[in-house]
Amino acid sequence: MIFRKKDFLLQLSEEENAHMHQEQVKIMYKQALASVFALFFGALIVVYIFASTPLEKPVLVWLAAVSITLIWRLWALNSYYTYPDSYDNKIFEKRLVYAMYASAIVWGSVAFFIFKSSSLSQQFFLIFLLTGIASVASGTLASLLKVAMIFLALLLVPLVVVIFFHGGFEFKMMGIFIVIYYLLLISASKRININIKSALTSKILHEKATKELDLSEEHFETIFKEAPTGIFFYNNDLIVLNSNAEMLNILKISQERMVGLDLNNLPDPCLNEAVSAHQRGEKGFYEGPYTTMINKLQLWITLKTSPIYDANRTIIGGVAIINDISERMIVQEKMQHQAYFDALTDIPNRLLLEDRIEQSLAQYRRHRNLLAVLFLDLDHFKSVNDSLGHHIGDTLLIETAKRLVSVCREGDTVARLGGDEFVILLNELGTDPHLAATRAEVVAEKIHDILSKAFDVGLNEPIITSSSIGISLVSSDEHTADDLLKFADTAMYQAKKEGRHTTRFYQEQMDQWIKKQIFLENGLRNAIKNGELEVYYQPLVEVKSKNIVGAEALLRWNHPTMGLVMPDEIISIAEECGLIIPIGDWVLQEACAQFVSWKNKHSRGSEMKRLAVNVSVIQFRQNDFVSKVTDIITQTGIEPSMLEIELTESVIIEKMDMIIEKMKQLKTLGIGMSMDDFGTGYSSLSSLKQLPISTLKIDRSFIRDIIENSDDAALVETIVAMASIFKLDVIAEGVETMDQLKFLEYFNCRYFQGYVCSKPVKVEEFEVLLETNFISSLEIL
Repeated sequence: MIFRKKDFLLQLSEEENAHMHQEQVKIMYKQALASVFALFFGALIVVYIFASTPLEKPVLVWLAAVSITLIWRLWALNSYYTYPDSYDNKIFEKRLVYAMYASAIVWGSVAFFIFKSSSLSQQFFLIFLLTGIASVASGTLASLLKVAMIFLALLLVPLVVVIFFHGGFEFKMMGIFIVIYYLLLISASKRININIKSALTSKILHEKATKELDLSEEHFETIFKEAPTGIFFYNNDLIVLNSNAEMLNILKISQERMVGLDLNNLPDPCLNEAVSAHQRGEKGFYEGPYTTMINKLQLWITLKTSPIYDANRTIIGGVAIINDISERMIVQEKMQHQAYFDALTDIPNRLLLEDRIEQSLAQYRRHRNLLAVLFLDLDHFKSVNDSLGHHIGDTLLIETAKRLVSVCREGDTVARLGGDEFVILLNELGTDPHLAATRAEVVAEKIHDILSKAFDVGLNEPIITSSSIGISLVSSDEHTADDLLKFADTAMYQAKKEGRHTTRFYQEQMDQWIKKQIFLENGLRNAIKNGELEVYYQPLVEVKSKNIVGAEALLRWNHPTMGLVMPDEIISIAEECGLIIPIGDWVLQEACAQFVSWKNKHSRGSEMKRLAVNVSVIQFRQNDFVSKVTDIITQTGIEPSMLEIELTESVIIEKMDMIIEKMKQLKTLGIGMSMDDFGTGYSSLSSLKQLPISTLKIDRSFIRDIIENSDDAALVETIVAMASIFKLDVIAEGVETMDQLKFLEYFNCRYFQGYVCSKPVKVEEFEVLLETNFISSLEIL
């Protein structure tokens, strides 16, 4: 049993708990005797006030019932005091409790006399009497709280019921007050019960303490001998008089060698102050390393000493308690190591790194010796984890940490923050900022070089990786460790954005760029549900007929404050924050539905033959991408042959083995596949032959100068001829002039897109273009 009172916790055993309950019953019996005569006297008063009234006979019957309950109670009391050992305590408890409950029921029935009487004074007397009995009972029965609560309920509930259902408004209010009064009585009973338990507990514990004190002297010798801590006694001359077994075990010596040992001649002086403190009437303490006198053991101990007094309070010696905490210190050192070092790589973690940066900053403020923080992130590490497993990823991180340590000086710090993020703290780079930056860049180049070498991680093939590094140099006394880490992280993020496997120094304008990225990312999360995203359409025109035969769906974001945000910004942010999949699905659904609407409702819709939709490689790699496309085709009703999925050449070539099977699945459904930005990924003819594509889109960078640049012209001519061999359609992107269009027509390029026809436009503007079909603007051809 756990008993709480105020701010301390007292715990009793089951036996002590049973004893306390027995005492509680005893208290209730003592209280019950005093209330017998008071209740009988109260009953007589009730009979008196109802004498010569219509209720006289019912009241006399009620008096008889009261008398029975009182006799029952007296019988229980007599049995308890006359034959205390005849029955179990529980039987005595039940006898009195049932008598109390019966008494409460009988007295509670008085409530039904209240409104049988026409006398207001009689009514109030009965209410006063019942509430008075309740008040007394809340205290007399409080030793057993449950009994008190039930007794009060049996006594007052009938009164509340009668008042509520037979009285007017005033009596209903009185009923509410009686309910409140009941709750207050319960609260009072609880407090009294707590006090009773507290007193009983104190009494029991005092008795227990007295008994234990009587046994303490008997146990002392046993405790001394068997104590799990080392204990020895010594006199004022510091000669050991006695010691226990554990003390001998700690020192690895016998009792004969221990007794008589002179503590004045200890070779390790660290204990001298503690063992002689008793001579001044003081307690001594020592904690730390200690080399033993006899066996030269290297220990870590805690020593506590106290003076020993005789009956006259004269110091006659001292007692020492020794604990061997060597194992604990080993564990503590291990825990401290775990707190400051990374569990996987065993190099410093963020906590230790930040502490060392702050120390270096303090040195910088005093001596102006510059320091740099390099924030490093492995490129494409997530792909290694996802494709090869976390155990391979962990091995790669361990080897990376070893290589980083190998290229740094002893005074520098290599730390791991988590994942594939590492930080290198370079100290003492001199006082010249340009020289410090050069030295930091040299280290960064060494890191790029050493990490670009193959990693043997236990696979058949080694892993080739690279890193992106951001560098921040201290430039202000106000800089903190967090500042330098944030700056270096920002620069690393910029390095990743600029192509990875590179180094960037932190510049203040990077912060603005990062903040803008974060601002756009947060806004993009709500863009779909807020209706801020919109699909624009750029016409696809047949070169010979000058007819619009299709459209390319392009995403736009109508930002509430920044205006129109272009796809390049949207896609990169969406890919970084994981929104590209829901946004890509929405664009595909929206474009297909719009295309079907044009086919069914627009006068020239029948001439629309293809809808091109750009798909991010992240979206394309999803396991359920093909099933999603199938569902969208079913929901919108678009003919699969009119839908064309566009992927960029660089992505297709880089991930060909993984992507080619999914492209085949889409082609089987009748969906066309287009290679966008063709010519920028340097795909070979053999790889082009393997891909199940239907269309090549010549990148605008080659179209721009085909009139002035013979190399570009030859390249476009070659692409068109090659596509003809492979029976692929060719679309020229970025056609802006009539001369470019004439060139494409001359070399039999079938389709084009570009500003010479139209830029990407909203749905309404596209419908106008579809209606006019550009005949007037292209008559010159």
